[in-house]
Amino acid sequence: MAIEIIRATYTEQNALELFLTSIFGQGTATVIWKRGRFHCTIPRGLTEDEKQRMTEVVMMAEHYQNH
Repeated sequence: MAIEIIRATYTEQNALELFLTSIFGQGTATVIWKRGRFHCTIPRGLTEDEKQRMTEVVMMAEHYQNH
């Protein structure tokens, strides 16, 4: 298992969990908020492409929640 640490600024936990579930499947990722960051336990590290997609998806979710 790998741990990715993601800054919580402009990040919504539900959107992050949905994104990780879409990549790894149901019940394979755990997201815990600690000290302003999300600690994500996942089966493997994210690729650079997945990190970019995650940023786009999570930021888009934040945008639509505020409008």
